[in-house]
Amino acid sequence: MAGRYTVGGLAVLLGTFVGAAADPDPVTLVDAGGKEIKLAAVKFTAGTRRLGWLADPKGTTDDAKKGPLALEVREAHSTGYAKGVVTLVPVASVEAVRYEYDKQALAVAVKGLAEPVAGTLQFRGINAIGFEGDAGGVVGKFAGGTAKDGFKSLALSGAKPLPTRPAGATAWAVQIDHPKAMNPTLVVRNLKALYAVPGGTEHLADALPVRKGDPLPLSAALKKLEILAVDTNTQIAAAEVTTDAGADRLVALSLTRERDKKTAVLVGLLGEVDAGWKLFPLHTIKVVKSGEGK
Repeated sequence: MAGRYTVGGLAVLLGTFVGAAADPDPVTLVDAGGKEIKLAAVKFTAGTRRLGWLADPKGTTDDAKKGPLALEVREAHSTGYAKGVVTLVPVASVEAVRYEYDKQALAVAVKGLAEPVAGTLQFRGINAIGFEGDAGGVVGKFAGGTAKDGFKSLALSGAKPLPTRPAGATAWAVQIDHPKAMNPTLVVRNLKALYAVPGGTEHLADALPVRKGDPLPLSAALKKLEILAVDTNTQIAAAEVTTDAGADRLVALSLTRERDKKTAVLVGLLGEVDAGWKLFPLHTIKVVKSGEGK
């Protein structure tokens, strides 16, 4: 069905992430002085977001109703904008978080992956993680990534690998707007449009609405999408489009769409990666091409 997320693994994802997050396991913190602290009943207060498109309104827990919790990891070359590209790593799959303050770096180890997700501390308040935890009956507040007196590392027990996603998803090459880094290209799979609806809910769509004409499908038929300008005041983006039908054409993309009698606003384009998902706000994108990369 157009505008719906129909990947066969959705139920598996829900069961894995929501089930794992419902009963959090103890964690081990290493503070700024190198002291190891065992913590229970950890609750994240900063540096995370809900994966709202995986929410189940009929769920019985906050994680089910609002969507699983994920770390927002901004990598070093994810545009020069304050609001850049982020990798969303489900907390249920995070094994460890390590800060290297002298290098302004962050590393997030993900269960089942050989290489950690690398983040940067070059932007104030970005990749800063906060949480509360019980240390032997005393509840404390902890923070990392904001100053050199922040914690050094956090190890989470009970991490579960991300479930295997269905094979055959279309690969997409997304070139981001970052001249200082030579406008790097990131490869993702199964690209969708992520929309936020008033009230905190989110949903995915298989197409982008066009101001005049049929919606633009996010499928292999879309060979190239070049973002020319984004106007958040009018909620319109100008783009050049190439499809398998042939010639390039200019289109005006609407950044909103109607859903259940409510106006949903485009958050960005969302693609699958081994560590979770990458979220590209539209203003960070230069060119998107389908069928490229692995």
